[in-house]
Parts: sequence; structure tokens; C-alpha cells
Amino acid sequence: RSFKRLVIRRPHLGCESRSYSVVRKTHSSMKCAMIVLLLACASHAESDTVWGVLQKLGLNTTVALANVAGVKPFLDGKYTYTVFAPSDAAYTLLPKNVLHQLLTDHSFADKVGCYHAVFNVRKLSSDLRNNQLLKAEEDCGPNSTVRVNIYSNHGPTVITVNGAPVSSPDHVATNGVVHVIDQVMYPVPTGSVVDVITGNTSLSTLATAVSKAGLVATLSGTGPFTVFAPTNEAFAKLPAGVLDGLLKNVTALTDVLTYHVVPDVYYDAGLYNGQMLKTVEGKEVAIKTSKASVMVNDATILAHLSGYNGVVQVIDAVLIPPSMHFELVYNNRK
Repeated sequence: RSFKRLVIRRPHLGCESRSYSVVRKTHSSMKCAMIVLLLACASHAESDTVWGVLQKLGLNTTVALANVAGVKPFLDGKYTYTVFAPSDAAYTLLPKNVLHQLLTDHSFADKVGCYHAVFNVRKLSSDLRNNQLLKAEEDCGPNSTVRVNIYSNHGPTVITVNGAPVSSPDHVATNGVVHVIDQVMYPVPTGSVVDVITGNTSLSTLATAVSKAGLVATLSGTGPFTVFAPTNEAFAKLPAGVLDGLLKNVTALTDVLTYHVVPDVYYDAGLYNGQMLKTVEGKEVAIKTSKASVMVNDATILAHLSGYNGVVQVIDAVLIPPSMHFELVYNNRK
């Protein structure tokens, strides 16, 4: 719309009045000009597509990744998207080889990028719900989702998607909305929390224990679950004989393993100092946080890995239920 037409459509502003003094006419004209400019700016902002919003926000690495993945025509076209766009700083947290591959490998960029876009829907932050599953862009596969979590029981409310905190929400575009996030959603989900565990070589001891205890079917279910997953090295730190004893006693093994499972999803953003989480085994684990680390009991959380039915929080020590600690640890030291 032209500048002139905008003025004519608003005669009640007094822009064309000739009965005022020169001063009043000048004041009125300036007022009208300012209003028209504001309207023009607003109209221009609303004309930005998702692609234009990404560029205006200065999300240069996300723009570069989208170019590599070949999705610019979609984000700049008629299709509707909700995009969770990592900040430039978020990419610096990735291993350098992963970042290099994202910016050079079309297939890899598309595989990771598709989890950052929800197709055919505009979801503002006010539309998001805790443990809501959003269908990822169709290139991710027929059953691929991203999980929304909202943590508000301690401090300011934090929204996460697959554990990535939303730092700047609701940048509305003509064909969707952009939410800026502080982490890249990588690694991408590869199945249930059991699939995550069995597919990770550093968790092979845990995978054996889960199978031995008959928990594969349970942890492959709907959930949601948080699994505090000890690494192979964590199991190796147990006193001699403890692991072998557990693997021979399914009841004790089940008690220990279910003490590592919480029936809800807790990414790092949902954990706070002094928090007590009730496990499937029935007893609670204690969360301790500092600037340097997040701990569950005396185990440090090393990383999180997303599954479609929850999250695997990798830890560096095995959690022993208080009622079993003396029996399993002290007796095996004798």
C-alpha cells in the first residue's frame, strides 16, 4: 500500500483539515506521518516469512544449515512451520566434526534439521504443554516427534524441546513462528529409551542388566521415563562381586535398576538443587546442582540422550537404593 492511500483511509486523524492554524496543521501532519510510518513498519514486519525471520534474528548458522539441507524454498514459501532455531552460540557446543558435517553434508543436515521444524502448524509458546509430543518435519520419518517440557516449580518457567531450552520464543512469521533455543537437538532420537541404551556401546553393561531383569518391554512402552544410565565404567567401579551378584539375583537387580528410573521426563533444565524425585522402585533420589555440574545422589550427569518415550541421563556412578547399600556394597567388601 502506498503512503498516500494510507493517509486517505484515516481522514478522522485530521490530516487534511484546513481550518487549523499553520502550527496546528504542521503538528497534525507530523502526527499523521509518524502513524503512517509505524503502520508501514508493522506491515513490513508481518510480511516476513519464517526464512525472513531467521535472517532478521541473525541466526546465521541455522540459515547456513537450512541452505545445506535445501529447505529455504519451504521456509520461504506457503507452507506453515513452527521452527525451533538454535542460536549461533548453541552450535559452538557441538563437537567440531559434527558441526563441520552439518554445514557440508546435505543428508546429515536434513536429518538433524528436520527435528527442529514442526510442519503444517503454528505453535506459539502459549500453545505448548508439558510432555506434549509434536510431529517432527516429515523427512524425519513417520513416527518422529519432539517432546515439549515445561518446568515451572522452581524459579522462572522454562520451556524445553528435547531438552533444549527456549530462550527467545514467539517470533511470528506469515507462515509460522520461530522459537530460538540454546542447544542443537543432537543426537536426534533413535527410538525408545531402551533403543538409546542398546545402541550406545558405552552403556552395554546397562543394556545387559535391563534385559536380564526383564525390563525391556516396560521401558519400550509409552512412558514417559527418565533413566539415569550408568556407563560401563560406572559399573566397573562397583566393589568386586557386586555386579556379578546382581546379575544372578533378578529381584535385587530389578530393585537397583528401577531405582534409576523416574516416571516423568527431567532434562537438565527441570532439575534443581535440593529436588527429590520419586523413582519407580519407590524411593527418592536427590538432585544437587552447581555451576560445574548436576548430580543425582553422588553420580554426575554426563550427557542426555532423547528417546521418543523419555530421556536417558548418562551418569558416572551406579545408584544403590539406601536399603540395599549395606548388603550390596559393605558385604561384598568383606
